[in-house]
Formats: sequence, structure tokens, C-alpha cells
Amino acid sequence: MHASSPSSHESRHDPVSLGGDRASHAAHGADDLAHHLDLGAAVARPATEAALDAAAAALGSEPARIIDLGAGTGAGSVALARRFPNARVDGIDIAPDLLDRLGSAAAAAGVAERVTAHRADLDGDWSSLIPAPVDLIWASLSLHHVDDAQAVLRQAFAALRPGGVIVVTEMNGTLALEPQHLGSSVAGLGGRIVAELEAAGYPPKAEWSHALAAAGFASVRREEHTLAAAGDTVEGACYLQHQLESWRHRIADGLSPAETSGLERAIADLEADDSTIVLSSGRATWVAVRPAEAAAPATEPHRSTAANADDSAQGRRATVAAEVVVIGGGAAGLAAAIALARSRRRVVLIDAGEPRNAPAHAAHNVLGNEGIAPRELLARGRAEARGYGVEILRGEATAARGAIDDFTIDVDGGTSRVHARRVILATGLIDALPDIPGIREAWGTSVLHCPFCHGWEVRDQRIGILTRDEIAIHHAMLFRQLSDDVTLFLQGAAEPTPEQSEQLAALHVRVVRSPVVSLVLDGRRLQAAALDDGQRYGLDALVVAPRFEVRTELFESLGGAAVPTPWGRQVAADARGTTAVPGVFAAGNASEQMAMVAAAMASGVATGSGVHGSLASADLEAEVQARRTISDPRGPSVPPLS
Repeated sequence: MHASSPSSHESRHDPVSLGGDRASHAAHGADDLAHHLDLGAAVARPATEAALDAAAAALGSEPARIIDLGAGTGAGSVALARRFPNARVDGIDIAPDLLDRLGSAAAAAGVAERVTAHRADLDGDWSSLIPAPVDLIWASLSLHHVDDAQAVLRQAFAALRPGGVIVVTEMNGTLALEPQHLGSSVAGLGGRIVAELEAAGYPPKAEWSHALAAAGFASVRREEHTLAAAGDTVEGACYLQHQLESWRHRIADGLSPAETSGLERAIADLEADDSTIVLSSGRATWVAVRPAEAAAPATEPHRSTAANADDSAQGRRATVAAEVVVIGGGAAGLAAAIALARSRRRVVLIDAGEPRNAPAHAAHNVLGNEGIAPRELLARGRAEARGYGVEILRGEATAARGAIDDFTIDVDGGTSRVHARRVILATGLIDALPDIPGIREAWGTSVLHCPFCHGWEVRDQRIGILTRDEIAIHHAMLFRQLSDDVTLFLQGAAEPTPEQSEQLAALHVRVVRSPVVSLVLDGRRLQAAALDDGQRYGLDALVVAPRFEVRTELFESLGGAAVPTPWGRQVAADARGTTAVPGVFAAGNASEQMAMVAAAMASGVATGSGVHGSLASADLEAEVQARRTISDPRGPSVPPLS
């Protein structure tokens, strides 16, 4: 399975599986490129099978029509036709020579009657070639080549039937060569080659979760795979020889004469079938679904169609009545809404569609859902909430007023209103990040703050810690457990005290005094910290201590007062979410700034049960008073005058 050429340029293919440069098409020639693609497809077979399994599970039934975006020599199209024997497969690519090979591959596999090749530019109107609707769209190593990937995804969304599935596969930016000497006398040669390739921007690292959600897809699941090509196998040796030859031309200027000689020796060993080199590379696969009740893709860049699809089926009403209004559609808000709905409470949830953890590609420490994409977790939660009768209203809560048993919440400036007896604030918080170029761009991937949320993913890497007001001994201690390479950047903080210096020395944590002025990134991947003195400090991850700005405006408009903490302001609430304002409750990060996803869920359940108890007590008291009135319509007796 290979990637499609992007536009009307001469074929810009990257060799499949572990990579390469499809600009080498001219260098190798069409036959050589096609051979390399076929070898790459063989190496990628385990990842392909896993992706096919994921597609089948997401579809739930046999597909009738499949599109292979970037069909190349046809390995992907043939694999799809074999896996789904009743489906027609339409392979799309722009390179005629590769499409000819697609036809030959389909004929050789005995599936030619169900596989059709189409020459088209993925940046053009390719979907008009295929009769709609389509059940499955397959995009393997193709989207990072196109000029406008979002436009391609919107076109894919429109081509799919409701409930249809898209599978996107890309390299995830990791590459390794072993043994490090590659059979030569040059120690660390493999690492040097990888470093030079990374400096040249290879392999690319893509993250499609947000783009898929923005195009309207839901239930976005991301899976990771590691592929390997071994020099002691025929296919692996041939593939590696092609790969190393391609890289030799690409990074020649960055290698020393000794390193170049070592690389040539490694290539010669592969050609002579006398090599133990193993090349491994990371691959990520995203599986997403077009919702069964899908609206058109979002036109506002900050609001996804996945959120649009959650609008009330009746459309916007001027006033919506409920027992409880939950403001915030994150983990805490959804958990609270579900807990209440399961107790047969009428619940309206207002969701602006801007979850705090959207920049992260995975949520961790979520029992039974480890590594789930944040937006997929929320999509599942919304489906569960709707299943219990929760009405989800898309929009932003812009004003709040009233008192217990009589609250009114304005949505989008009064376009809609929700009237409720109780209010749950699950409005989360905003991470106020240090004002350093590159931090916001890499936030949630290689810039992080929590060792429990993302520490495992940066284990054994070069980790930097950026201080804020005080020396971050606590962060240094926790991240030192994850890596032997930890550096503390004072960033203008006071010089460590003798006790702190002793602690840092005991942890073997380096201290850098020159301030960080910017981050050097490859996409969202951190490569180095640029210092005020002109130096660059190589890093793979940077730990920051943001200020947590809880959204307290609605709470304050209802008469509450936010309380200060060392990290920012928050809403004070007890374990059941009860605040100082009668009838107003808080859950998740609104009242617990340090709560991770699982803790936010627990907070939501506890708050939901607390609100149900509050309503149940009030309802009981009302029933008792009503019973007393019926029993004695004159009201309570009055003692006679003495």
C-alpha cells in the first residue's frame, strides 16, 4: 500500500512502509520505484492486516464499495478485495505506470473483476469518479502528500454513507537502525543516519485525529504499530538496500567520509546477503466513522461537526426546561449527566465542543480505555448520555442568573435558554502556557505538564523541565523516575538554595541558567530548546507548569466567589460538588485543577449523585408539605388565647 501522488506534479511518492523519498521516482525509474513499493508493502503486511481488522470491526457489516486513496502498485487494493470478497474496490492514483501495475496485481490475485483503477489527483475532484455512497475509504501513506488534506477529508466525508468508515495510515516519526555499527567499523553509524534524516524532516510525523473530527468524523481511534525489515531475509535485504541507497544520496552532505564509507559497506553487505541490519519504523492508524446522523462538516475552525451532530433532534428551541443543566461536555460533565439520567432526571448538557485535552492524541490511566483518543472517548460518552435521554445542546453558555429551583442559562448570547432547578458547572479550565514560541504548537505532544498523563510516552528520552516561580524539585523528582536524562531550566527563577542544589545533584539533574527563548520543532515534535545565549539544547520533551485558568465567570454571576490556589483560581466545592451557592454544583477541573480524565469522571459521577440527592430531598420535603396541607386544609393549629 503506498501513498498517492499529491497533485499535478510529477509523482512525489514515498516508498511504502518504512519510508523513502518518492522524489526518487526519477532517480530509480518507474520499474525500480514499483519494485521498492512492492517490497515495502510486504514489510508493512502485519500493520495492513491490523488496519483491515480495525476497519472490519468499525464497519460491523460487509462493505459493498471501497475507495483506496493512493493505490499505487495495488497492494492495498488487492488486500482490501481479498479481505472483503463481496466489495468493489476503486483504486485512485495519479501515476499511470503505477496504475498499470495495480491492474496487473489485481489480475494476478484473481480479483480483477472487482478492482478498478482511476487516474485522479487527490487535490482534485476524485470522488466524482466513484458512485456514491461508499462504505469504506482507505488512505495509506497518502494524506501527508496532498496540498489540502482537510479538503480531501471533507470530500471523503461526503462520499461515505452515514456509518461509513475511513482508515488513515501514516508514519509516526520514529525510526531506528540496529546494530548501531551496521556491520561496519563505525560506532553509532545507525544513530547518525537517523539523526541526519530527522534533521532533513524524515520520517514525517502526522496527527490526523483533530483533522478527522474537524471534517465531521466521530469515534476516532488511533493505533500504533512497529514495522521491521531484517537484512537476513530476502525481502528485507532487498528493501534495506534500496532504502539505504536512497538515504545515502539524501544525507550525503551531513556524513563524514568515515560514516559514508561505513554506509557503503552496509549496503554492500546487504547486496551480498551477509547482513544482520534491522530497520524499524513506527506506523499509526486512525479509524473514524461518519456519524449516522451527520451534519455538514464544520465551517467554524474551532468547532467540529462531531459536536454539531449532537444538537437536539428538535433543533434549537427558545427555552428548554430541565431539572438539571450541566455546563460542559467533557469527561466530568458527561459522567454527571449520565449519573443523573440513570436516576430518571431530566438533564440538558450544554457543550461548546472545545475539550481541554483536544491537543493530546491519547488519554491515559482510563481503565479499560488506555490510550483512547480524547475525542473518541467523548463521542462514546455523548452516545451513552443520549441513550439515557440526556439532551445535548451545542453552544456556549454565555450568561447565568437565578437561584435554587429557578436558574436560567443563556446559550450563545440568548439564542437559546435553559431553565433548570440545579446547575452543574463542568466548565473545565484553560491552560495558560508560558509565552515562548513553540510551546503552544507542541502542547499535548512533546510539551507536557503531568508525569502521570504522558510521562510513560517520554520515558528514556531527553526531558527538560521549565521552572516557573520556584525551583521545580517536585517535577524533577517525578520525571527523573522516567528518564536518566533530565535537565532543569531555571528560566529566570532564583538560584537554587544549597538544599535544592544538593537534591538536584542527588537526582543527577543538570541545571541550565540561560533562559529558553524558543523551541525548535519538527511539526509538533520537539527537537531542541533555543537559549538566550545562542545555544541549542537537544530535547525530546519539555515539562512546563502552566497556570490553570478555571472558567469562573458563570459561577461569579450566580453569586459565587472563586478561590485562589498556587496554580490559579477555581470553584470551591466539596466531594459531592456542593458549592457555597445553593443549587449550584461543580465537577472536574472546575473544582479540581489537578484532576486527570479518570478523576474528572469520578468527580462527575459523585456530583451527579449529589445533585440527585439534593433534588430528592427537596422533592420529599415538598411531598411532605403537600400531604400536610391535604390532611389539614386549615393549616397548622393555633393555640387558644390565654
